[in-house]
Amino acid sequence: MALRGRPPLPRSVLSFESPDWVAPEALLLDTSVVVEALLPSQPGHLPCVAFFERLAGSDCTVVFNELLETELCEVLFNIALKERHGKNWRKARYDGRVRRRAGRLLDAGLGAWNDLLNSLPWLSISLEEARPEAPGLMRRHGFQSYDAIHAATLFVANLRDFATLDHGFTAIPQSRLTIHTPSALVPTMRKRRAG
Repeated sequence: MALRGRPPLPRSVLSFESPDWVAPEALLLDTSVVVEALLPSQPGHLPCVAFFERLAGSDCTVVFNELLETELCEVLFNIALKERHGKNWRKARYDGRVRRRAGRLLDAGLGAWNDLLNSLPWLSISLEEARPEAPGLMRRHGFQSYDAIHAATLFVANLRDFATLDHGFTAIPQSRLTIHTPSALVPTMRKRRAG
Protein backbone atom coordinates (compact mmCIF):
# COMPACT_ATOMS: atom_id res chain seq x y z
CA MET A 1 0.00 0.00 0.00
CA ALA A 2 1.43 3.38 -1.03
CA LEU A 3 1.62 6.19 1.49
CA ARG A 4 -0.33 9.30 0.63
CA GLY A 5 0.78 12.86 1.02
CA ARG A 6 4.17 14.27 1.75
CA PRO A 7 6.55 12.78 4.25
CA PRO A 8 6.77 14.77 7.49
CA LEU A 9 8.99 17.82 7.19
CA PRO A 10 12.15 17.84 9.29
CA ARG A 11 11.32 21.39 10.39
CA SER A 12 15.08 22.02 10.62
CA VAL A 13 15.42 19.76 13.66
CA LEU A 14 18.09 17.10 13.15
CA SER A 15 19.20 14.22 15.33
CA PHE A 16 22.93 14.24 15.94
CA GLU A 17 22.57 10.53 16.75
CA SER A 18 21.42 9.71 13.23
CA PRO A 19 23.96 7.65 11.25
CA ASP A 20 23.65 10.08 8.33
CA TRP A 21 24.10 13.24 10.45
CA VAL A 22 26.93 15.40 9.17
CA ALA A 23 28.51 18.09 11.30
CA PRO A 24 28.13 21.57 9.83
CA GLU A 25 31.12 23.84 9.24
CA ALA A 26 30.36 25.68 12.50
CA LEU A 27 27.84 25.09 15.26
CA LEU A 28 26.75 27.04 18.33
CA LEU A 29 26.72 25.11 21.61
CA ASP A 30 24.06 25.52 24.25
CA THR A 31 24.98 24.90 27.87
CA SER A 32 22.46 22.04 28.06
CA VAL A 33 24.47 19.85 25.66
CA VAL A 34 27.72 20.50 27.51
CA VAL A 35 26.20 19.71 30.93
CA GLU A 36 24.76 16.42 29.67
CA ALA A 37 28.08 15.42 28.14
CA LEU A 38 30.16 16.26 31.21
CA LEU A 39 27.92 14.76 33.88
CA PRO A 40 27.45 10.96 33.77
CA SER A 41 24.40 11.26 36.04
CA GLN A 42 22.44 13.18 33.39
CA PRO A 43 19.88 11.29 31.26
CA GLY A 44 21.31 12.51 27.95
CA HIS A 45 24.92 11.82 28.87
CA LEU A 46 25.70 9.05 26.37
CA PRO A 47 24.17 10.69 23.27
CA CYS A 48 25.89 13.99 24.11
CA VAL A 49 29.28 12.33 24.65
CA ALA A 50 28.87 10.55 21.31
CA PHE A 51 27.96 13.91 19.73
CA PHE A 52 31.19 15.49 20.92
CA GLU A 53 33.15 12.47 19.74
CA ARG A 54 31.62 12.92 16.28
CA LEU A 55 32.47 16.62 16.37
CA ALA A 56 36.07 15.82 17.31
CA GLY A 57 36.31 13.64 14.20
CA SER A 58 35.03 16.46 11.96
CA ASP A 59 36.22 19.88 10.87
CA CYS A 60 33.36 21.62 12.69
CA THR A 61 34.21 24.69 14.75
CA VAL A 62 32.18 24.88 17.94
CA VAL A 63 31.10 28.36 18.92
CA PHE A 64 29.78 29.38 22.32
CA ASN A 65 29.16 32.47 24.37
CA GLU A 66 31.41 32.99 27.37
CA LEU A 67 28.20 32.87 29.43
CA LEU A 68 28.21 29.09 28.88
CA GLU A 69 31.06 28.65 31.36
CA THR A 70 29.24 30.68 34.03
CA GLU A 71 26.08 28.62 33.49
CA LEU A 72 28.14 25.44 33.74
CA CYS A 73 29.45 26.60 37.13
CA GLU A 74 25.89 27.32 38.27
CA VAL A 75 24.74 23.82 37.31
CA LEU A 76 27.68 22.22 39.12
CA PHE A 77 27.07 24.29 42.26
CA ASN A 78 23.38 23.32 42.19
CA ILE A 79 24.30 19.64 41.99
CA ALA A 80 26.25 20.00 45.23
CA LEU A 81 23.23 21.69 46.82
CA LYS A 82 20.88 18.92 45.64
CA GLU A 83 23.21 16.21 46.96
CA ARG A 84 23.23 17.75 50.42
CA HIS A 85 19.71 19.15 50.70
CA GLY A 86 17.53 17.11 48.33
CA LYS A 87 14.22 18.76 47.49
CA ASN A 88 14.99 21.77 49.69
CA TRP A 89 18.16 22.68 47.82
CA ARG A 90 16.88 26.09 46.66
CA LYS A 91 16.39 27.26 50.24
CA ALA A 92 19.94 26.23 51.18
CA ARG A 93 21.76 28.30 48.55
CA TYR A 94 23.98 30.01 51.10
CA ASP A 95 24.68 26.99 53.28
CA GLY A 96 28.43 27.12 53.80
CA ARG A 97 28.64 23.37 54.38
CA VAL A 98 28.08 22.70 50.69
CA ARG A 99 30.85 24.95 49.38
CA ARG A 100 33.68 22.46 49.70
CA ARG A 101 31.81 19.84 47.65
CA ALA A 102 30.72 22.53 45.18
CA GLY A 103 34.35 23.61 44.81
CA ARG A 104 35.43 20.07 43.95
CA LEU A 105 32.61 19.74 41.41
CA LEU A 106 33.51 23.11 39.87
CA ASP A 107 37.17 22.13 39.54
CA ALA A 108 36.32 18.75 37.99
CA GLY A 109 33.65 20.17 35.67
CA LEU A 110 35.75 23.06 34.42
CA GLY A 111 38.70 20.70 33.94
CA ALA A 112 36.52 18.38 31.85
CA TRP A 113 35.24 21.38 29.85
CA ASN A 114 38.82 22.46 29.11
CA ASP A 115 39.71 18.89 28.07
CA LEU A 116 36.72 18.90 25.73
CA LEU A 117 37.79 22.21 24.21
CA ASN A 118 41.29 20.85 23.65
CA SER A 119 39.78 18.20 21.37
CA LEU A 120 37.88 20.66 19.15
CA PRO A 121 38.40 23.81 17.13
CA TRP A 122 36.40 26.48 18.96
CA LEU A 123 35.51 30.15 19.12
CA SER A 124 34.20 32.02 22.14
CA ILE A 125 31.96 35.07 21.67
CA SER A 126 31.95 37.65 24.44
CA LEU A 127 28.85 38.55 26.38
CA GLU A 128 29.39 42.15 25.32
CA GLU A 129 29.12 41.24 21.63
CA ALA A 130 25.79 39.45 22.09
CA ARG A 131 24.21 41.68 24.74
CA PRO A 132 22.73 44.36 22.41
CA GLU A 133 20.66 41.73 20.54
CA ALA A 134 19.25 40.05 23.66
CA PRO A 135 16.37 42.43 24.56
CA GLY A 136 14.84 42.13 21.09
CA LEU A 137 15.00 38.34 21.25
CA MET A 138 13.38 38.41 24.70
CA ARG A 139 10.56 40.56 23.31
CA ARG A 140 10.03 38.48 20.16
CA HIS A 141 10.36 34.98 21.59
CA GLY A 142 9.89 35.28 25.36
CA PHE A 143 13.41 34.03 26.09
CA GLN A 144 14.91 34.33 29.53
CA SER A 145 18.01 36.51 29.56
CA TYR A 146 20.59 33.72 29.33
CA ASP A 147 18.73 31.97 26.47
CA ALA A 148 18.47 35.34 24.72
CA ILE A 149 22.27 35.66 24.97
CA HIS A 150 22.76 32.23 23.37
CA ALA A 151 20.32 33.09 20.57
CA ALA A 152 21.99 36.49 20.09
CA THR A 153 25.35 34.75 19.84
CA LEU A 154 23.96 32.66 17.02
CA PHE A 155 23.09 35.80 15.08
CA VAL A 156 26.25 37.75 15.99
CA ALA A 157 28.41 34.85 14.81
CA ASN A 158 26.26 34.56 11.67
CA LEU A 159 25.49 30.91 12.35
CA ARG A 160 22.48 28.81 11.47
CA ASP A 161 23.24 25.58 13.37
CA PHE A 162 22.68 25.18 17.11
CA ALA A 163 23.18 22.13 19.36
CA THR A 164 20.69 22.25 22.23
CA LEU A 165 18.35 20.18 24.37
CA ASP A 166 16.14 23.19 25.08
CA HIS A 167 12.75 23.12 23.35
CA GLY A 168 12.40 26.89 23.79
CA PHE A 169 14.72 27.57 20.87
CA THR A 170 12.14 26.13 18.47
CA ALA A 171 10.58 29.62 18.68
CA ILE A 172 13.26 30.84 16.29
CA PRO A 173 11.96 30.31 12.75
CA GLN A 174 13.29 27.27 10.91
CA SER A 175 14.40 29.52 8.07
CA ARG A 176 16.92 31.03 10.49
CA LEU A 177 17.87 28.11 12.73
CA THR A 178 18.62 24.40 12.40
CA ILE A 179 18.55 22.60 15.72
CA HIS A 180 20.82 19.59 16.35
CA THR A 181 19.64 17.47 19.28
CA PRO A 182 19.40 13.84 20.50
CA SER A 183 16.91 11.55 18.74
CA ALA A 184 14.60 11.40 21.75
CA LEU A 185 13.92 15.15 21.54
CA VAL A 186 13.43 15.43 17.78
CA PRO A 187 9.66 14.60 17.66
CA THR A 188 8.63 17.13 20.31
CA MET A 189 10.87 19.85 18.86
CA ARG A 190 9.43 19.26 15.40
CA LYS A 191 5.91 19.34 16.82
CA ARG A 192 6.57 22.66 18.55
CA ARG A 193 8.03 24.05 15.34
CA ALA A 194 4.86 23.01 13.52
CA GLY A 195 2.86 25.25 15.81
